Amino acid sequence: MSVRGAPRSTRGLFATLVVAACAVAVAATGATAAEPTKSYIVLMGASPAIAYEGGVAGIPATKPDKGKKIDPNADNVRKYRGHLQAQHNETLDAVGGNPNQKLNDYSVALNGYSALLTEAQAVALENVKGVADVQEDVMKQPTTDSSPAFLGLTGAGGAYARGIDGSGVVVGIIDTGIWPEHPSFAGAGFPSPPTTGPLPCEFGNIAGNPADAPFTCNNKLIGAYEMLDTYRALIGADPDEYESARDDNGHGTHTASTTAGNANVAATVVGTDRGRISGIAPRAHVIAYKGLGNLGGFTSDLADAIDQAVTDGVDVINYSIGGGCAVGNCPVQADELAFLFAAQAGVFVAVSAGNSGPGPGTIGSPSFAPWVTTVGANTQRRFFQATVRLGNNATYTGASITQGVGSRRIVDAANHANALCSPAVAFNPALPAGAIVLCQRGVVARVAKSRAVKNAGGGGMVMFENNDVGVLATDTHHVPSVHVDNTPGLAIKAYIAAQGAAATASITAEQVSNWPFAPSMTEFSSRGPNNHSGDFLKPDVTAPGTQILAGTSPTPDPVTVPPAPGVGEVTGQLFMAIQGTSMSSPHVAGLFALLKEANPDWSASAAKSALMTTANQSVLNNDRVNQATPFAQGAGQPNVGRPNDKGSAFQPGIVYEAGTNAYLAAMCDTFPALFTNPTATCAALQGLGFSTKAYNLNLPSIGVGALPGQVTVKRTVTSVAKDNGNRTYTASVVEPAGYDISVSPSSFTLKSGETRSYNVTITNVSAPLGEFRFGSLTWNEDEYKAYTPIAVRASAFSAPAEVVGTGGPLSYQVNFGYSGAFAANAHGLVPPMTSLHTVSDDPTDAACSLTTPNAALVPVTIAADTPVARFALTDATTDGANDDLDLCVFRGSQNVGTSGGSTSEEQVTIVSPVAGNYTVVIAPFATDGPSATTTLFRWTPTTAVGNMVVSGPSSATSGTTGTINLTFPDPPGLPPATKYLGAVSYTGVPGGSPPTIVTVNKP
Repeated sequence: MSVRGAPRSTRGLFATLVVAACAVAVAATGATAAEPTKSYIVLMGASPAIAYEGGVAGIPATKPDKGKKIDPNADNVRKYRGHLQAQHNETLDAVGGNPNQKLNDYSVALNGYSALLTEAQAVALENVKGVADVQEDVMKQPTTDSSPAFLGLTGAGGAYARGIDGSGVVVGIIDTGIWPEHPSFAGAGFPSPPTTGPLPCEFGNIAGNPADAPFTCNNKLIGAYEMLDTYRALIGADPDEYESARDDNGHGTHTASTTAGNANVAATVVGTDRGRISGIAPRAHVIAYKGLGNLGGFTSDLADAIDQAVTDGVDVINYSIGGGCAVGNCPVQADELAFLFAAQAGVFVAVSAGNSGPGPGTIGSPSFAPWVTTVGANTQRRFFQATVRLGNNATYTGASITQGVGSRRIVDAANHANALCSPAVAFNPALPAGAIVLCQRGVVARVAKSRAVKNAGGGGMVMFENNDVGVLATDTHHVPSVHVDNTPGLAIKAYIAAQGAAATASITAEQVSNWPFAPSMTEFSSRGPNNHSGDFLKPDVTAPGTQILAGTSPTPDPVTVPPAPGVGEVTGQLFMAIQGTSMSSPHVAGLFALLKEANPDWSASAAKSALMTTANQSVLNNDRVNQATPFAQGAGQPNVGRPNDKGSAFQPGIVYEAGTNAYLAAMCDTFPALFTNPTATCAALQGLGFSTKAYNLNLPSIGVGALPGQVTVKRTVTSVAKDNGNRTYTASVVEPAGYDISVSPSSFTLKSGETRSYNVTITNVSAPLGEFRFGSLTWNEDEYKAYTPIAVRASAFSAPAEVVGTGGPLSYQVNFGYSGAFAANAHGLVPPMTSLHTVSDDPTDAACSLTTPNAALVPVTIAADTPVARFALTDATTDGANDDLDLCVFRGSQNVGTSGGSTSEEQVTIVSPVAGNYTVVIAPFATDGPSATTTLFRWTPTTAVGNMVVSGPSSATSGTTGTINLTFPDPPGLPPATKYLGAVSYTGVPGGSPPTIVTVNKP
């Protein structure tokens, strides 16, 4: 049998602030000691303390006033948190559980808990009164000098010169922990922190690791937690790990020192003085929350860290972590929801965009959430380099932070049967002693290549890229090393081929130069569009993310887990210069700390707006030639300017504000399955005045993922000018190619504190369908300028991909980008067809395919004109609690859909399938016994069957909206306790249109 990590959500029904969770009584489901358990996150329907406005007898509201922090010691807060935790225990008791099964309790920024539950308990909890959602835990991963000057913080009149350095601000770093003795966190000269009392300082667990020295926190590093309850319960600790807040990776120390490391800290890397470095907010206080172990971190622990950070009163959180789902239909995860309430508490949150670029649509969770600030990565001007000089006097420069080496033999690793310099492959013939080795980038970790060279007796390394647009990295290598582009790498390769044993080279290192293409986007930085919704433009901004010189742990994790012989990072270092969006995100977190100090009453959305509207858009793409689009750079690289200057990020003139209910209203459009009762919830939000059109969410960017002819987008600005006079702003528009844009009003006048709404009408004149195009809107005033990027994609017609109901009437809107005939047609509803299948474990752990060993191959015929086909497995109808079955569907030999999560909760949906014969494959990746028995569900609605009636407009007019109404007559009615599937197809739409899937979960 086999196992694998990264489990997924079992369902995504979350009650909002305005609508209570569904109350359904269920019978208690007990658990025996023999039943296996997994980690689940149970989200409750009631508001967490940060958002509670009263309603429980005897417990006053705990929601703090605007601009105030929650006081965890206040009597009403303690009572309400106790009330929530008692409810948590009651829900566990209702399914035969007990409080000892809990691992984490959330009550401030999130209401819920995580627990080790049996499959039966998790399923039963979904129907317990007060429970809004039950999610399986998800494993997430870390996503990883001169920066202050590059961002405009130094110099006369700059932030530092004006005393804006993060003083009095508390920054929370959720990461791999922290190296507390690091000089970047020395506390001498720091005032007492603005906290209500001493915080935990969790170091010195010598029982877990004898090298874990005790440490007393100070006025700089004011607290540190290990928050790995789920991780330790399910995975434990490797021998190299510290079972405390101490950092055994280096990632957390690097992000913390980049955000808020002390000023003027002397940095040395492998014996070379690299000058003095400073964090972006050097006088800010730091609290470290260790939520990641060697293999990553569970969302349950990370949500607990967010909850604790809000409880501790942090002002800023850096979250250089990502993972899990990266597509539009994935559930909103617990850390994303916790950040939503953190934003309501006024906490500024910076998250890394991810390192999956440069392909489109590579932004993942939690970065695609509109309430966080998502940060891409670009190059900076300062460039650590070395020069390779060949025996023919040709020279090539590349990235390096190591020392150099004198003239000696240079060989091509490809000529020694190990082109990639893998530690697992022997060099054959053996390397000449002390030779410089030319290694190709790829497959093997970069530092592992230099380790392989060292282990084989080599004395230096030249690593060459596979193209000329990649990032040149300054890793701390085991031998003198330089990282060059593909073109010089091939030239060096040709020289070696021509000279043979006479080929020589030297590496002259410890050089510092200027990167001529800065700022330019990195190849690895994840790009938009946002797959969660094309109406939320992501990333929001970009920041330096290459060669970032900052702190590290002197005992870093091995390159491989478990450690392989002869493979590991260079130890004993306190500084490293590395790259990643993990490195760019803390720059923005540091900038948030400066903005917080200068503008303590700003909301999180106001701070985000200030950075975006004042950013610099002169950023190249990773090809180092073309301008980066908003899907790479967002609004641009922050250009904060001087605090006393009007038009700087400290004084942006106007900002775009958005609160919790506005964000939730946007979810009605993009992810209605977030809500227990989406119809009632979204109606309630609309009744409160919030738009449920995602493109109307009041962001400092404009995105329209499907623009059918014409759309009007609404935005509202608030004046934060620090003077009382009238300021008149005038609109300036750069239209996306093929579009006409009008702004109404085209100018307005505001005094400080006043707000004004405006509309942006975007009309497709000649733009092709299905292609994003970019433009901008800038509000200009004599001293202020507020920039907003625009991304729009034309469509002939737009409708929701799926609507969800419980059997009552449903309605939704469609938008027309053409004029002519139109009809909406019903298909279904149908209950699932089911079949029972038993599969033996696949010992090879093969991917789901027609040839997967021991798989069940189920023939299915799909009739003509079927608008949608859906196939599903569930954990609840699979006999083993730890079975991991995958699902894939083939038409002939063509794979038309695969679902391969880490449980048996799988679903494949095929929209507008081609009629014919299909094969559904149930692949037994892992079973918790010799075999597993499961039920295959399949829905293939074709014609209307009378239980769903569709009405709507009979013609289309370009630029208008129509309403589609769905009713479910009785008779024939919908028998309860069944999941029905249907679809609404559309005729008359030029080029056709995908149907809208209709899911009815009849309770």
